[in-house]
Amino acid sequence: MNKDTGDKKFTNKLEQDAAELFSGKISGNLWPYLYGTPQDANDQVRGGILYNEMLEGEKDYYLYKYEAELFQTKGHLLTSLLGSNATFIELGPGSEQSIRLKTLPLLRSCSNLSGYVGIDISKPFVDKVLEVIRSEISGIKTEGIQQDFTQLKSLPDVEKPVILFKGSTIANLRRDEVPVFISGIKELVGKKHYLFLVHDANQDEVSLMKAYDTPKMAVFMENIMCRVHRDVSTVGMEPKEFTYKPEWVPDNHDLKHVLTATKAQKFDIQGETIEIEVGQKFHTLSSFKYPIEVFQKMISAAGYQSIDVIQDQSTRMAAHVFEG
Repeated sequence: MNKDTGDKKFTNKLEQDAAELFSGKISGNLWPYLYGTPQDANDQVRGGILYNEMLEGEKDYYLYKYEAELFQTKGHLLTSLLGSNATFIELGPGSEQSIRLKTLPLLRSCSNLSGYVGIDISKPFVDKVLEVIRSEISGIKTEGIQQDFTQLKSLPDVEKPVILFKGSTIANLRRDEVPVFISGIKELVGKKHYLFLVHDANQDEVSLMKAYDTPKMAVFMENIMCRVHRDVSTVGMEPKEFTYKPEWVPDNHDLKHVLTATKAQKFDIQGETIEIEVGQKFHTLSSFKYPIEVFQKMISAAGYQSIDVIQDQSTRMAAHVFEG
C-alpha cells in the first residue's frame, strides 16, 4: 500500500513509540496517532471517521458536546478578557466538526481578531482548518503548520499571541508532563501572552464509563492498531486481534484506554521480535480527568497566572484563561 501521505514524516516516531509500547518500556504513548485517515477505499485505518461516528452515535459521550456548548455559549466571557488584535495559535485543531463547533465560535467572539495559526500532526487537518477559517472569517492572517506540537522548536512571532489548546489533547498528558509541555510553550512564545485551555474535570466513574465503555468507542480505540500495522513494518502483526476496555484509576485521575490481545502474535519491529500472549494488556493512551484545582496548580507551576475559569452546566468541562 502507498504510504505517501501527509503524515509520512511521522512514521519513524510512530515506529519508535509502538516499539516502546509493545516491549513494555513505556505506556500511554500512542495518542498522537488516533485520528489516522484512509489512503484508499480498502484501507482499514479510519480513526478520524470512526471518531466522528462515535460522536454521532454515543449519546453519553458528553465531552465533545459539552465543550462545544461551553465555547458557543460562554466563550465570549473569556475572549472579552483579551482585548483586540489577538492572534490565536491553536495546538491540534482537529477535525472539521471540531473547528466549526468549537474554534469558530471562539474566534468570532473576539474583538478585532488579527490572525489564526493552526498546528497539527495531520496534514489533512491543517488543510481543512485553513479552508474553514478562511471561508468563514475574512480579513485576518492565517497560517497552517504540519507538526507534532509536542515536538515544536519554534512558534510564529505574532504581536498578541493567544495559545489555544482544546480539551481532548491535553488530557493525554500525564501530571508530570503537563507543566513541562506548557513551560516549553511559554518559552517558545517568548513574550507576554494568554493561554486558553479546556479540560474534563469529571471524577464520577459511572458517567465516565457510560461515556467511554461503549461499542463505538471500542471500534475507534481498536483502530489504532491498524494505524500501527499500516505505517510501521510489523510483518506478522494481526491488528484486529485486540479488544478495548477502559479502566478508571481515581487516585491518578487517569482514564486508561487499554487494548487486550485476543490472540498470540509474533512480529518484528525496529529489529526486535515482539511476542504477545493472549490476554496481554497494552495501555495505549490516557484521558486524564484533573480536578480544576489540580489542573490550575499544574499550569501555575509552568509560570502562568490564572485569570478566569468557566464551566458548562454539568460542571464537568472547564475552560481556563491563563496569562504568561
